[in-house]
Amino acid sequence: MLMEERTRREKMYSIGYSPSLEKYILSCVVCWIAWYNRYFEISKEEYDLYKTDIEQLDRIAHECHEWGEFSERFLCSEENEENSPAQSETYSLLKEGLVPFDKTKCEFI
Repeated sequence: MLMEERTRREKMYSIGYSPSLEKYILSCVVCWIAWYNRYFEISKEEYDLYKTDIEQLDRIAHECHEWGEFSERFLCSEENEENSPAQSETYSLLKEGLVPFDKTKCEFI
């Protein structure tokens, strides 16, 4: 779980902060044989859109999902085949900073 994580269940993405990467992250669920996440960088201002313009945040998430690992925002994937060596390192750092899931801290938007 990312810090300050907000989950948009019906759009299949979440946003939060990664202290290990020192970045705001958008995590999109990819439905394939086994579901997995792709991680994209967003700005603090884009993160804050959940409070003021959720439709704009939905558009950003949709664009990231559509472009996938070809997006300029793409950081890494849980699916190792999608990662370059540098992105595999990024994913390792990201995993180090994830906190255990706590449903009491999960906020749905």
